[in-house]
Amino acid sequence: MPAPVDWTQLSDDPNNAAAKRAVRDYLLAIREVHTDAGLLEFIETLVRGRSVLDIGVVSHSARYFDQPDWRHGRVAALARRCVGVDVIEELVAELNARGFNVACVDATSEHDLGERFEVVFIGDVLEHVNDPSRLLAFGARHLAPEGRIYATTPNPFSRKFYRRFRREGTAVANLDHVAWITPTQALELARRAGLRLVAYHLVKRYAPLQGALKRLAWKFSPVEWSFPDFVYEFA
Repeated sequence: MPAPVDWTQLSDDPNNAAAKRAVRDYLLAIREVHTDAGLLEFIETLVRGRSVLDIGVVSHSARYFDQPDWRHGRVAALARRCVGVDVIEELVAELNARGFNVACVDATSEHDLGERFEVVFIGDVLEHVNDPSRLLAFGARHLAPEGRIYATTPNPFSRKFYRRFRREGTAVANLDHVAWITPTQALELARRAGLRLVAYHLVKRYAPLQGALKRLAWKFSPVEWSFPDFVYEFA
């Protein structure tokens, strides 16, 4: 694994060409492409058999709780131990009544749950909060030694968002979003939270022939164009 890059050790100018080049080289070195699993399947491999803190479990509405692809339901079923966190009190109460273990806590606060986890999973939350560095710091506070934080977030550079932009004339995303978290921003958020961005994953299932054709196409066009999500891995 390449040594993490801290641009502030290279320059006091965030537009310094050498610092930007070092960041680009580091990001390309830690990028991992997965074409043999969908995003939910990939997440399941990260949490299976591990102790997991799952942040942002409600998914906005109780209507998701009974759906087979409800993410927290899948995570809780596969983890060795799973604690969820969310701020919507009435839905947290409903989940606990259903047998889940969910704390009603602001995950950008200084609160400590008093437990440490092998995996902290932050599923599509970074782009919703006022201060994502505080969210990452909350996750870091709850990591066991050698633990990892995995955070999913939409990729604004993907074909999916470009098509919407072209069709609608302006990009109207989830109305509760306040930011896009791109790889350079994830690297900077990690630095501010006292973490390291050790990998970022592009995940989408392709049939074998389609995957081979995509890999050929990626020699001539950006890889990230084909993947609608980023999965950031912090340590």
